[in-house]
Amino acid sequence: MKKTQSTLLTICLLAVATVSNAATGDVSLGLKAGTLGAGIEAGVDLSDYFALRGGLNYISFDVDATISHVDYTFEPEFMNGSLLLDWHPFTNSFRVTAGAYLNNNTVDVDGTYRKDLIPAEYQRYAGLVDQAHVKGTVDYNTFAPYVGLGWTSNKADRGWGVNIDLGVMFQGAPKVSELYVDDPWGVGKNEVVTTFLEDERQAVVDELDKYEYYPVASIELTYKF
Repeated sequence: MKKTQSTLLTICLLAVATVSNAATGDVSLGLKAGTLGAGIEAGVDLSDYFALRGGLNYISFDVDATISHVDYTFEPEFMNGSLLLDWHPFTNSFRVTAGAYLNNNTVDVDGTYRKDLIPAEYQRYAGLVDQAHVKGTVDYNTFAPYVGLGWTSNKADRGWGVNIDLGVMFQGAPKVSELYVDDPWGVGKNEVVTTFLEDERQAVVDELDKYEYYPVASIELTYKF
C-alpha cells in the first residue's frame, strides 16, 4: 500500500510539474476541498478556449453500516491525482472538463456478526462467530476517467479567484481483494463459514457498487499569476 501511494504521489507531482513547465499563458495555484477531500492544484491557460490542470487530493473517514448479517465499519482512504483539460466554449467563466484521475481509493472493512441476524444454518457457530470479525479490503480501478462542468471566476483576470467543479469520476466496480474471518478458533476455515463469507463478500460488493460512478464536487481558492 505504501509503495503504491508513493508511486502515485510521484506520478502526480510530475504531472503538476509538467503543467507548470508547459505554461505559455497565465499560471494558477489553488487549494481545494470537496468530495475527494482536500487538495492542491496547478493550472495553466493554453489559449482563450483551453486550460490544463493537475492536482492531488486526499481524504480518510469512517462509515458504519449493516449489510446482510454483519455490522460493518468502512474506512475509506482516497488518494487521487488528476490531469484535467478545461474547455471554455464561450471564452468566459463557464467550462466543460474532461480528463482522468490516478486513483488509489481503498476501503478497509471490519465487520462484527450480529446474533439476531445470523441465518439458522449458521446458528451452531454463533457462540464463536459473534466474537470474530469479518475483515477485508476494497479497491477500484487505478485509471478513472472524469467528465464534468465548472466555473472559473477569474477566467480573464489575474489575482484571486474561485473554481467550482461538478462531475463524475468513473472508477469502476468495487473489487474485494480479500475477505476473511479474524478469529483464534479457526472458524473461518470451516466450509459452511467459507460459504457464509462468500455471501458476505458479494453483499459488500453490491452495497459499494453505487460508488462505481463517484460524484465529484469541489470548491477551490486560486491565485493566478
